[in-house]
Amino acid sequence: MAKTKKDIDKDLMYKMLMPSGSKTIKASLQEEQEVQQPSSEKSTQAEKLSKEEEAPSPHRAMMRRELGIPLMDTQQTVLVNTMEAVVLEKLEEALKRFQCCRCDRCKKDMVALALNRLSPHYMVLMEGQPAPRLDAQTNAAVVTAVIKAILAVRSHPRH
Repeated sequence: MAKTKKDIDKDLMYKMLMPSGSKTIKASLQEEQEVQQPSSEKSTQAEKLSKEEEAPSPHRAMMRRELGIPLMDTQQTVLVNTMEAVVLEKLEEALKRFQCCRCDRCKKDMVALALNRLSPHYMVLMEGQPAPRLDAQTNAAVVTAVIKAILAVRSHPRH
């Protein structure tokens, strides 16, 4: 089915506006030109496109300049919700005091319920660095959420 001039323009505009459009524009232009050119010229076009793809992306360079932050690839950092580790720690302590199922499914349900009751506390830490200790008020909130989760799962286990 042949495209009209108007359809081709819409398609090209869409590809130009989309972030991933740079590669698709090259491909679509190459396809259109292959139809119009003989096979001897196809090889020279393929060589030109391969040279363009080898060049560094201007988008990455622009992002580095806009941010103005030097890249520190030598330091491995991770984004961690510190509440997860605290809830797991408090859950083990609390399960010793309660008569309830300790299967993997129930423990995961307890952790999920407790984390849903708490606000997340994300931190960027160096790999292997322990999370800092929580204050007394946050610690009490975690213990309360864990106990409520244990009671909820104990009354309605999902197995």
